[in-house]
Amino acid sequence: MELLHNYSLIHDDIEDGDKLRHGRATVWSEFGLAHGVNCGDVVGALAYRSLEPVAELLGTDIAYAMTASLARAHIAMCRGQALDLAGEGDATATTSWYIEMIEGKTAALFACSARLGALCARASNEDVARCAEVGRRFGLYFQIRDDIEGIWGETDRTGKTACADLGRRKKSFPVVWALEHAPAGAGAAIRKAYSRPGTGLDDRVVSALRAELEAAGAREAGVRAAAENADAAREGARDIHALAEFVEAWSGR
Repeated sequence: MELLHNYSLIHDDIEDGDKLRHGRATVWSEFGLAHGVNCGDVVGALAYRSLEPVAELLGTDIAYAMTASLARAHIAMCRGQALDLAGEGDATATTSWYIEMIEGKTAALFACSARLGALCARASNEDVARCAEVGRRFGLYFQIRDDIEGIWGETDRTGKTACADLGRRKKSFPVVWALEHAPAGAGAAIRKAYSRPGTGLDDRVVSALRAELEAAGAREAGVRAAAENADAAREGARDIHALAEFVEAWSGR
């Protein structure tokens, strides 16, 4: 899953034109566009190759199920990215569109992680599906929470530049919620700011948008939506000890 995720990040940087990731030059900006595409492709292939020993260790049926699960997550991730790219210039984005988008980009990867673990443990079909649903719910929590931190988090704790998501005009949960639920206030401010020419927004505009979103209740709505998904993940994992421990440990961060 980590290989598949990193493959997606290499290609994301190309699609977004990002030259830095975590303070380091991205692959395409360091070695060129063609090498960036090629490198992403090979990392994606390595994700599938990592499953090669499964057939010998666990049998061909489980090996097939794991490979098919990874492929489905891969397709869902690409679909989520396509929705994200299509939504960049859409001023009418809704929370239902946002959930559909992160269902692919984030939740599908967490769901696949949990599904692969359950398959490795030779769990029943019912428990495999249940673990995948816990992963999906946790993934929704994780992404919404990350979106909140991307606007209101502290840089020394999150490792992100404060308000970086607003500066990059990202369609995060608080932004999309405001477009839908506060169209005349914070939503209007978002539409105006995001339609400005240029590649980013300056600190003054970002600070004003942050205050508008807070006043409109977008932060509170995000916290509430994240908590609902975390609670659902906890409930689903209730008597699966290791999974329940993981959800509880990470959903409190």
